[in-house]
Amino acid sequence: MSAGATLLKLQQIDLELARNKSELANMPELKELASKRKTYVKLKSEMTKLYAQRKDLDIELDDLNTTEIQTNNAIEAAKKRHVDGSDYREVQDLENELATLAKRLDKIEHTRKDVVVAHKEALDREARAQAIIAKFEEGVKADTKAARAKAADLQAQIDAATKERTALAATLPADVLTDYERLLKQFRGLAVETIQGNIPTVCHTALQASSMSDLNHDGSEITHCPYCHRLLVLPSKEAQR
Repeated sequence: MSAGATLLKLQQIDLELARNKSELANMPELKELASKRKTYVKLKSEMTKLYAQRKDLDIELDDLNTTEIQTNNAIEAAKKRHVDGSDYREVQDLENELATLAKRLDKIEHTRKDVVVAHKEALDREARAQAIIAKFEEGVKADTKAARAKAADLQAQIDAATKERTALAATLPADVLTDYERLLKQFRGLAVETIQGNIPTVCHTALQASSMSDLNHDGSEITHCPYCHRLLVLPSKEAQR
């Protein structure tokens, strides 16, 4: 392969590398995953709140049950307590105490009904949230797997192209390679052009006959465009015949 053909191939590889590196760095899948991770954190936060609400209701039910047991024990104790039937005040105090305890039981039962309903609703909300999170996690795992596969494929292409680039660059004269690397940065990837007729393929500025004569006078395959100053690969003598 001639030096000119090598330069053109090198530029092709560099353009491919730039595209693949840009695609890898700006994969929309990675941005989507980052957004989904934020959503996942919010879902988990909401799940924590639902769990806390349900635990509060668990505690409230436990407290109601404990109070009910204590109240029933108090009723049994009051019933077993000796009372002088002839003492009106003592009898009345017992009746009032039992009535108060009975009202307490009624209030416990009434409150329990509301708490049981709220507890069931909390369990349902928690179950729905768990199902949503589980489905969301499956989606994120699948998306992550696909993104990793795409990134790995791009990286493999980058590695292969980098290896090929290194091998090609080693075959170029040092001064030509240095010139190419400088122009590569200056022109953001388009450092080399060819010529069709009298028109360079990148800058498209038609060359005058005198300029064409100057380019061809020493028979060099690689020169510089007199207008844009990119490396200009001229056709071989055989190709011009």
